[in-house]
Amino acid sequence: CCCCCCCCSSSSLFVANAFLRPFSFSSHARTHGTPRSGVMSSVNATEAFLDETLRVAKRCAFLAGKEISNAWGTSSSLVKNSKKNDVDLVTATDEKCEKMIKECISEAFPEHSIVGEEETARAGDVIPQMSAQPTWYVDPVDGTTNFIHSYPNSCVSIGLCVNEEPVVGVVFNPISREMFVGVKGRGSQLIKVGGRNLDEEMEVQSIQVSTTDALKKALIATEIGVGRDEKTINAIMGRIRNIVQKSRSVRCTGSCAMNMCAVASGRVDGYFEIGFGGPWDNCAATVIVRESGGVVVDPSGEEMHLNARRVLCANSREIVEEFVAALKPVEDGPAEPPKPSLATTL
Repeated sequence: CCCCCCCCSSSSLFVANAFLRPFSFSSHARTHGTPRSGVMSSVNATEAFLDETLRVAKRCAFLAGKEISNAWGTSSSLVKNSKKNDVDLVTATDEKCEKMIKECISEAFPEHSIVGEEETARAGDVIPQMSAQPTWYVDPVDGTTNFIHSYPNSCVSIGLCVNEEPVVGVVFNPISREMFVGVKGRGSQLIKVGGRNLDEEMEVQSIQVSTTDALKKALIATEIGVGRDEKTINAIMGRIRNIVQKSRSVRCTGSCAMNMCAVASGRVDGYFEIGFGGPWDNCAATVIVRESGGVVVDPSGEEMHLNARRVLCANSREIVEEFVAALKPVEDGPAEPPKPSLATTL
């Protein structure tokens, strides 16, 4: 991997520098919810750290995005093997992109930890416990089933945690050529990407969550996961039924990270899922949602824990409360992870 500490062209560097400088939350973001403060004081004092990690995250996303784009519709997008069952799939592109990203991050930050989806799966699906050490969470292809079927809603997701808090997030869908970026304390952006190598930032705009003020007016996203036993399916469908009855409509598009970015950009008003793969699915997008003014919690209403494999996010605390209340009557299925307070290991 080539040096990861700078952007790929003078045009992309010029656009990126505007985001590398800190700026304040908008009044909208302050109204609808901001990330926790105080946990990151040492890193907040070092703007250079956030600048450098953002550059590397974007560089890695550009590299993996180009690989995904090149493999789209080819034999590299075919199923290589499965993990938990026949609907939890892996392709050669997943593995190649994860290796590429890990090499890129390790070259720039050899002292940082890296947790990747495919490597964790090969190690028995044991998610490492979180620590104060800078830790990157990498999903090389979030939306693998979409990728296999050439359904254009797959992305690379790269998030960084420090002191167990997500602080930098980059989510890139190379098919739609949209990159979502969030940095703690600086807000979130949508970047339209172009160029032959998919590494030029053509248009940059700040994003914010929607202003929808009630669940009954909300468009909600969710996913059905990979559990296929009858009781788990009943739990999944029970929650969907409750949300359908209480919201405007529901969408299911196949990617946790992209769904959360849809909340951050105001395309949908809320999203929930119980039982996705791991923290690589929602680490990056958690920063992006919070920095766009959104709220991220556990579907039970508890504080969200990245290792719990559960998330609920929405544009405001008010909708979160309605959302949680609508889900509460449905018990978790046997194949679904418990809420953080009941989890034996996180």
